[in-house]
Parts: sequence; C-alpha cells; structure tokens
Amino acid sequence: MKLAFVMDPISKISYKKDSTLAMMIEAQQSEHEIYYVEPNDLYFDMEIPSCITSSISVQYKASGWFQKDTPFVTSLDFFDVILMRQDPPFDMNYVNNTYILEAALNLGVKVFNNPAALRDDNEKLSILRYPNLITQTIVSSSKSIIEKFINNHNEVVIKPLGLMGGQGIERIKLGDKNLDNLLNKISEKQEKMMIQKFIPEVFEGDKRVLLIDGEDCGFAVSRIPQGDDFRGNLAAGGKAEVVELNERDKEIIQSIKPDLEKKGIMIAGIDILGNYLTEINITSPTCFRELMDIKEINLAKKLIEKIESNFNG
Repeated sequence: MKLAFVMDPISKISYKKDSTLAMMIEAQQSEHEIYYVEPNDLYFDMEIPSCITSSISVQYKASGWFQKDTPFVTSLDFFDVILMRQDPPFDMNYVNNTYILEAALNLGVKVFNNPAALRDDNEKLSILRYPNLITQTIVSSSKSIIEKFINNHNEVVIKPLGLMGGQGIERIKLGDKNLDNLLNKISEKQEKMMIQKFIPEVFEGDKRVLLIDGEDCGFAVSRIPQGDDFRGNLAAGGKAEVVELNERDKEIIQSIKPDLEKKGIMIAGIDILGNYLTEINITSPTCFRELMDIKEINLAKKLIEKIESNFNG
C-alpha cells in the first residue's frame, strides 16, 4: 500500500516519543510505501484534492530519523491510505484541510480519522454527549454565566476548545485575584471556553486510553503532574506511568465505542480523570511510545494491521 502521513514538520519532532513516527516505522517495516505531507501542502486544484509530497524513510536514530526524497505534486488518489496526524490548534486551516481530505475520501482513498468526524467532533465538546460520564460542565464566553458556575462550584478548570497538550488551561478558585481579569478577557474576546468543576484526583494522574478501531489494550498511560502544576499532560511536564484499566474505565470505553465506530474513528485517545471522561482526542492522539517503552505494547503495529485489514476488506 501507499500510505501518506499528514503531519507537522517531522524535523521538529522528538524521535524518541513521537507517536506518528512510530506508526511510520511500523508501516515501513510491513513493507508499505510511506509518504510525508505537511498540512500546508494539501490543496485543491480545481475540484481535485492534491498535495506536495515526498517519499520518506524513517528510523529511530538521533543522527537523523528521516530521509526525504525529492518532493512531487500529485492528486490524493495516488495514495491508498492517508493518516491525518496534524496537531491542533483546531482552526480554519485545520478545517479546510478536512474538506480536502474528505474529497480524497470521495475518490476512494481510505482516510483515518474520518475527515467529517475530525471536523464535527470537537475533542472537548464531544464529551457533552455523555452527561453521565462527565463532571459538571458549561461552555460559554459570558462573564455572568461563568461567574455563576464558579460561585456554585468554588473551584474550576477553564479550557480553550481548540488547543492541545494542556495549553491555555487555567485552574481558578472563587476569590482568586486574577479571576475578574480572566473573565473580562474571555468576555471581550467572545471565545467560548469549557469550564468544569475541578476534580482533585488530577494530582493522582489522568489516564490516556488509546483505542484502535474501538479496542483498548487493557492498559492506560497515567500522566502525573509534577511540582505545583496541576496539568498531567506530558507536553506540560507530566510523568508517564502505565496502569491497568479499572471497571469504570471499561464502562466509559464501552459507552463511547459505538459512536467511534459509527463515525469512522480508527484512532482515539480518551482521557479519564478519576471517574470522569474529560476528552475524546481524535486529531493526533499520542502516548503510543509510552505504552511501548514502559510496557512493550506496540499499538502502532496493531494500527497498521487494522488499516491493512480495512483496506483489504
């Protein structure tokens, strides 16, 4: 198969930790042809979804983890499979790329994750479909509505809807000196934010559960905050451990699995904090390498095998 990986500049990744690189290496080891596409190199030529791409070879070496061939222009139906691994921010550039990839899907190319699902299922807002699985939550840019919520719950977390890796997340308590300034900024910008009741279990670590075609591996990567930072995100300095799934984790997985399958979401990373579902990540879920490095669970290989069976089926 010809597999294209749409990803942010490969020269800037951490080769020891990058999940997309792990996928590329597994595809290469399975003797597939792999190609590299940067998000800005996707485009429409009239009605034809197209790109600038390069054949690429990859390895786990600090001296050079990739080697690109000469770039060339092609329509997207040159590929058999495209994996969309562009990182947020989830902005209009991202949305426009989903339109291009959806046009490729209509030409018969297998695209994972489904571009319509990427566009329609905001990673934070999607949890609102499961009110029995989440903590108390509002989404608003209204100062008065947010103030009322904070008055009711005393301590909250405020999250931007389109970022990743813990970026822009604030922990706020009733009476904090900077509360009024923060709420004024949100109101003036008129950008809706997710506000949730603070979950104290965050200091024990939140769990990233990777699902491949709706299936878990029995374990999660627990991301534990370090120092005074309440964020466990690895990009924010959290420490990774691997833990077995408990019954509540399995209940949450089974509750959302049918929707993931229906929407064509091959790769999902769901986040669980205590007893609560906090996010359903489908843009470019990470932690493949943590599972491999700590527990020798190779989900990148499982992913390529699933894509092979999907393509051949």
